[in-house]
Amino acid sequence: MKLTHKLAGTALLAAIAVAATAPGVTKAADPAAPGVGEGEIEFTSKTYGTYDTTGVVPPNYTSQSTVDTDSTALLDGPFLVQGMSKLVFNSQSATTGAVTSWAKPTTANANTSGATDKVDGRANWVQFKDDRQVDDHGYELKAVISQNFQFNDTAKGKIRNIKGAQITYGNANLVADKDNEALKPSSTGLNRATTVNETGSELIFKNQEENKGRGRYAVYFGDAEDATQKPEESVKLDLPANQAEEIMNGKYVAKITWTLEATPKP
Repeated sequence: MKLTHKLAGTALLAAIAVAATAPGVTKAADPAAPGVGEGEIEFTSKTYGTYDTTGVVPPNYTSQSTVDTDSTALLDGPFLVQGMSKLVFNSQSATTGAVTSWAKPTTANANTSGATDKVDGRANWVQFKDDRQVDDHGYELKAVISQNFQFNDTAKGKIRNIKGAQITYGNANLVADKDNEALKPSSTGLNRATTVNETGSELIFKNQEENKGRGRYAVYFGDAEDATQKPEESVKLDLPANQAEEIMNGKYVAKITWTLEATPKP
């Protein structure tokens, strides 16, 4: 399932329903197993809403926020990319040369004044969920720049396009929700740095462990508590030179499409 997010735009498992047979039903005694009784519980399919309001999987449960204020920040479902942070790159002077800019860290509760769980400078992230009832939870998380950076120049009556952009997602860290920590896949399938462009989807993470990977997970790009993985130096934008006719004063917006694809073993 795909989830597309505009770059300059807005960017726990519920208890499984159970059913049991009515109390008071008598089980026939078994002479071969004296004193042995039975207990029964039936699991049924979970009902998913449109949004997952339990919040973004935090990078550190002891020091990071566990609640996000935007109730529509994350989509809900059995197998999907739930959401991602908005990438806002540092402003640059209009130029004819090449441009390099770092994405600013995000904040979990940027719109809440005095929130007790507010986090300053959380790293940019993407979150996905696999709650399929299958025996093989192999999957791949990928990203592509699906629309190049564009600016609606209303004063000149045209759409300006910057082509050839590359976004490098560095210092990647895989984090599991606390309720499925034991099911966290190995990070050997995580690319610590991936350059995403406009030509095709690039692999960010691949889960090859069929018995691991169910639950909610987030990939963070940078770590606010690790000086070697500064969030403000983890997601980089590179724009090629010689686009003077297209680079003018204004806000350019691109789209990045994230996909989660099932890859079970044959």
